[in-house]
Amino acid sequence: MLHDLDGDFGVVVWKMLRSVLLWAETSPSDRGSLFSPDAGQRRRAELLAATHGENHPLLEPMESLLRMMDPDTIPDPDEVGVACLRIAGWADENEFPRTAIEFRQAAALSCPSNPRFALSVMRTARDLAQYSRAEAWFHRSVGLARQCRDWDTYVRAYLAHGTMMRRRGALPAARRSYLKALRRATRQGLSEVRSMTLHDLFVLEEYASNRDAADRYAGLAADSYGPGHRSLPTLAHDVAVAWLQQGYFENSLKVLRSVFPHLPEAYRPVALGSLARSSAGVGDTPGFSRARRDLSRIPPGPGVAEAWIEVARGSLLLGNRAEARDAVRRGEDLARTRMEGQIRFMAQSIFDAIEAEEAAALRQVPEPSEGGAATDRSRLADRLVVLLEPLSSGERAHSAARR
Repeated sequence: MLHDLDGDFGVVVWKMLRSVLLWAETSPSDRGSLFSPDAGQRRRAELLAATHGENHPLLEPMESLLRMMDPDTIPDPDEVGVACLRIAGWADENEFPRTAIEFRQAAALSCPSNPRFALSVMRTARDLAQYSRAEAWFHRSVGLARQCRDWDTYVRAYLAHGTMMRRRGALPAARRSYLKALRRATRQGLSEVRSMTLHDLFVLEEYASNRDAADRYAGLAADSYGPGHRSLPTLAHDVAVAWLQQGYFENSLKVLRSVFPHLPEAYRPVALGSLARSSAGVGDTPGFSRARRDLSRIPPGPGVAEAWIEVARGSLLLGNRAEARDAVRRGEDLARTRMEGQIRFMAQSIFDAIEAEEAAALRQVPEPSEGGAATDRSRLADRLVVLLEPLSSGERAHSAARR
């Protein structure tokens, strides 16, 4: 953790973490004599000195934790846990992952019967690729959720586990976790997490190249979310990108055009790259140029390098090797700066295609043979567009109200 936070401030935060862990390990009946009478005052003085008297965002949650060092105060474990989670949230915002996971674990140990706190540790450990740690906290979260019949957390734990298994390439294990989540969500009538599970099953089956199953789960997820749901744009984007990778440009473009205005900012770069490539795939040169121009206005950040790789692929589809070479160089330069190795590998494959004069072959790739799936895919595209319409209506009403 001291790699995240250096100097006096890091030492004070580390000391507070140690105090919380000691408090959590101590029997409630013995906590009153755990710290010396002036321990809280001394720690408070250290904190103020380390923050130079500024209004630091951690002062409030740290003040909550200081109460556990007061021999005359009996803090509620949930209060301690929430304060730890607030510190973890601050660490996330500032990209201090080791600090975040240690305080999430401190929260879970302070409230050992809370399955949501345990799940929070599991997710963070998973995202840090600490898989053994994540597996242990997954089982703890599931066990606690079952004990207190918190079925929402139970389902979310299996979803988190399924995602971890998918990332590790253990697709059968991922499918088992997702299906277990789906059965429990359906049995308990938990519509929100049921929709999320269907969405995750779509992602899994698409990743496994089970196209028919992927399209089926995508349709079920869309219907489960329902018109205007806040998560519908993410699903629609995921479906459109999957179709794009398979070469189904027309349906992909139809959905991308409809969903783009509703996507979170973080999705915009990748969506613009996808719009450029799908526009090129149907021969819409003006649409390709608009998407490329809009992408050029976005500053470097997550997804931008990948988006330029998609622009390069679109340029090849239009037969413009010079523009493809320019786009792939942009993507590779950004990927090198951000140490995105996979994107650099993708860039090199496009350079190889250009140098081997394969652009003509890429340009002449026929629309994939879909058989009976073509009509189903087109229907799903139309359905997604219709389900997204209430979002446009809501935005128009909000805009009118502001005027």
